[in-house]
Amino acid sequence: MDGWELALEQQADLKVTIGSVADVAEKVRRGADLRVYMTTEKYEETIYFQQTYAGESQAFAGLMSHHHGYVHHGQQVEQPNCSIFKYDMSGAFSQMKWLWGDVALDESATYGYGVYRWFVNDRWRLVYEHDKDGNRLRGDLDELKDHVRQGRTIQVGIRQLFGLADNDSDGPEHISYVTTMQPVIRDGHVESNCDLVVVGAPQWPTTWADGLHIGMLLPSTTGEIVGFLVEPGNLPFTRSVRRRAMCWMVAEKG
Repeated sequence: MDGWELALEQQADLKVTIGSVADVAEKVRRGADLRVYMTTEKYEETIYFQQTYAGESQAFAGLMSHHHGYVHHGQQVEQPNCSIFKYDMSGAFSQMKWLWGDVALDESATYGYGVYRWFVNDRWRLVYEHDKDGNRLRGDLDELKDHVRQGRTIQVGIRQLFGLADNDSDGPEHISYVTTMQPVIRDGHVESNCDLVVVGAPQWPTTWADGLHIGMLLPSTTGEIVGFLVEPGNLPFTRSVRRRAMCWMVAEKG
């Protein structure tokens, strides 16, 4: 199925019946894409995550940065809304619903899904890694530039992303892979405009009640991240410039 494989299945009581939590966490840690299929009494759904999180030991999560809402509490709406979701293997999910007019509602919950099936696509290869000051750790920056010129699909893993708003990098060690949509070669480096980025609190486990920001970010192989961050329900955005270690990946298929 185009590189997707069932890596973990949990029943409603969260018992693991297929696969390994540690295996999923390790694959997400090295950049694998993540999806989860779930069942209820009324419907089945599969969530495609735009962003992933891998932390210490077996910690992993999938993040949906802009779920589009067409109803609100069962009622049709005249204006769109979006939700920011986090799913992990705890049986609970974090949901911040961001309504028209800059109203934010934390609708996180524990929900008894019938089954959870976690799928991974381990299609990414590390091309270049640097520290927060842009110093090379592994890989080849010139190769990364060549992939940009060839139209290859690139993603970036940002270390210690959670806590970016307050520039707090003291939380648990983690990496969060974000989707890029506009890689650019400039002044000898690669930068890329990203899809909307979810930034949680620097702790694990975490919920949106602990803190949530949405960011428009421009990471660079210099180690610099230029961005605009906002707490849902608390516009306007605030401009920031931070530094983080990063991993730049290229998709080997798909």
